This record gives sequence, C-alpha cells and structure tokens, in this order.
Amino acid sequence: MFFILSKILQFLLKPIVWVLLLLAYAWLGRRPKWKQRTLITAIAILYLFSNQAVFNLVIRAWEPDLLTADQITEPFDIGILLGGFSNPNIVPGADRHNLNDRANRFVNVLEMYRTGKIRKLLITGGSGSLLKDEPLEAREARDLLLALGIPESDIIIEYKSRNTRENALFTRRLLEEQYPGARCLLLTSAWHMRRASACFQKVGLEATPFPVDYLSEKWELTPDILLAPNGRCLSLWELVVKEWVGYGAYWLKGYL
Repeated sequence: MFFILSKILQFLLKPIVWVLLLLAYAWLGRRPKWKQRTLITAIAILYLFSNQAVFNLVIRAWEPDLLTADQITEPFDIGILLGGFSNPNIVPGADRHNLNDRANRFVNVLEMYRTGKIRKLLITGGSGSLLKDEPLEAREARDLLLALGIPESDIIIEYKSRNTRENALFTRRLLEEQYPGARCLLLTSAWHMRRASACFQKVGLEATPFPVDYLSEKWELTPDILLAPNGRCLSLWELVVKEWVGYGAYWLKGYL
C-alpha cells in the first residue's frame, strides 16, 4: 500500500501541476479578487521554480559532500549501486540498454570499478512501475555490464526491490547470506543519499556513502542564470520535492 500511495502522490508533487491548478482557478474561479491573487501566485511559482540560481542555492545546501574517489586508498569489496538510472520506455530498446537523466549513477560506479576502487558491483532494483513487473532493472543492467566486459563473477544483482527501503532490506539479506563481512561502498545520486544512507543504517547494513550524479553546479552569476527562466529546473525541482516528501514519509514510517 505504501508503494502504491507513493506512486499516486507523485502527480501532486510536480511544481508544474501546482501552476496548472492555480491557472485553472484563475480562469474558472468566481471571485475576481481571488482569481487575481491566484494568477499572481501561479506566475510567481513558475518563475521561482524555473530560476537556475535559486535551484542551485537550494540543492548545494541539500546535497552532501562526503567521500571523494581520491580519498579511497584501499578498495572496497562491493560497490552497492541503487537503481533508477534506466529508461525502459525509450524506443528502440530491444537491442540496447537506454539510460535516463540519472545515467551518472551507472557511469560513476563503472568508473569506480575500472579504477580499482571497488572489487565487485552490486546492482539493487527491480521494477519501479505501479502497473508492470517487468523489466527488472538489475537484470537488465547486469546484461549491459557483461556486454561491457565486466566478468560475471564480479556482478551481483538484487532485482526484487521496488523502493529505497526495499533496496536496503533485500541487499542486507543478500550480503548476509553470500558475502558476510564485506566492506561496502554505497552509491546513489547525491540528492538521494541522505535517505538512502539512513535506510541502510536503519536495517543494520554498514556501507560508506559515496554520492554521485550531483545536481549542484559551479556558481556563474550571469544574467541568464540569475534572471532567465530555465525549463529544466522545473523537472529538477520535481526530483527534489519528491525526495523531501519521501524523506519525511520514511521518517514517519520509521524507515530512517
């Protein structure tokens, strides 16, 4: 039920949906004073959430600065990569593995393996779809890793989890059964690391956080960044707002 509710709630956590609902009231509402206020609010929200400087300020405060690759002097036994970096809806897809905007998760963990920072790769994640059980991302990612020349003996998959809580639970069980005492590195997007790391700690799996896929950028105080609307920021805010709500929901459920 928690998984189903989280998927339904996602629709209401989109800033663009807030703007559309406000505009609908500004158009269809009956009270002129409130219609005007609603219209002004919609424009203000649209501008605020499309401003790159505002987004960068917020995300730099949220994303953690933890371990960097050059600080790893002794290889970790296993690098745990959380799913969410694939897009099975892109066509064509039958003859390739399509990555989404979170592709840096996959690229960075592959880089960590190739540079000897981790000895084995563990991909955790099944289907995040509400209506479909396939494809299972970890299985698909394993096939891609094999095609890229990674030995099968260095690939571990957990393909039943559907969210971060289950990533932590099912990964812990797998490691306890097959790799007890393994020294683990946890890799996920920086904006998601606070919740992911807390989930893994809660289930009793010690894994050193290694954030990747940062959204924060260097400061460039140019007019286009300070003043011009940026449509991409709306989708990035959607990620962050959903993450904040998810963090709060996990805290209430006792998952953190």
